[in-house]
Formats: sequence, C-alpha cells, structure tokens
Amino acid sequence: MRSATKIAVFVLILLVLQVPVAIYASNGPCPDDPVASASCVQETPPYYVVINRSVEYLYPDRPGSGCQPIILKHPECLDCTSPECAAIDVETEVCQYLPPPAPGDTDIVYEMCCNCAADPAGVWFFRIRELQPDGTCPITQPEQGWIEGLPPGTGVDLPAPVIIGGLVALGLALIAVGVLVRRRSLRPA
Repeated sequence: MRSATKIAVFVLILLVLQVPVAIYASNGPCPDDPVASASCVQETPPYYVVINRSVEYLYPDRPGSGCQPIILKHPECLDCTSPECAAIDVETEVCQYLPPPAPGDTDIVYEMCCNCAADPAGVWFFRIRELQPDGTCPITQPEQGWIEGLPPGTGVDLPAPVIIGGLVALGLALIAVGVLVRRRSLRPA
C-alpha cells in the first residue's frame, strides 16, 4: 500500500508541474515576446522587429537581435495585411534609430507580425527590409508580401512545453511499467 501511495503522490506532482506548462503554452495567440530558440541570433545585424504586440520595447533597451527583438505596441493590428497594420511606420518608429550600416552597405531588418485574424491561435509572418545608411528601411520584396513563419535566427520558445509534456508522459509511462513489474514480482508462483 505504501508504494501505491508513493506512486499516487509522484503522479500528482507531475500533474501539478504540468499546470504552468499548460498556462505557458496557451499564452494567447503567437505568445508575446518571441524568445531565443536553440539557434537564435544573439547579435545584430540582422535586426528583428515585432510590430503588433500589447507592450513596447524599443532600441537601445532591446538590441533587436533574434533573441531580443524590438517590439512595437500596436495591438489593433490583428491581420498583417489590414490597413491598421499597413499604417505602422517601421522606418519612423525603428529604422531611423538603428546604427546605420557603412556607406554603400545595407543591413537586413526582419519585420514580424502575429496574424490572429484567420486563426485565433495566431500565425507568424515576416517580411524583409533593408536598412540603408540614411536610416530608411524599404521593403525589399514587395511582390512577395508577407512570408508565413518566422525568419531565420529567431523563434518562439514553444518546444519547452512540448519537451516538458513529453517528459511528464515518459514519467507516467515509467511509473505504470514499474507498477506492473512490481505486481508481477509480488505474485505467488
């Protein structure tokens, strides 16, 4: 009976540990503040800018790297192709404050947007801008428009809930196997 109690307590602890993971995973559409993925770019350039969040973190407080993108407060922008999103002036709000590249060179600025209009869970989109020495950053591929997904070098840290959930499931499976083995070993021959 003691082993069954220990197993029940262990399962309860695993379930309690999964509650914050579930809360983290359901942190709204396209969770706020894209954070470092395993291969995020920690230095700039390129620069990363998220245009439609409910908080604002500007350069130089945020370096604009893939791990710490610049975040603009425009929660009214729910559909990346909408007029509300088109009215966001990244050149005025961000590009003019970034360190200019050397004359004759350009740096890449990835403009990211969480599109919540079609899917309530949200889908990331991005487009590429080129930071010019004069502080402008025109879109380099206007014919391509928004590209679905995240740009290279950044990522939303969603694997953490999946990994922790997998470990919890593995722990539960190991407990179940342990209970079966123990029952069979205690069974009279």
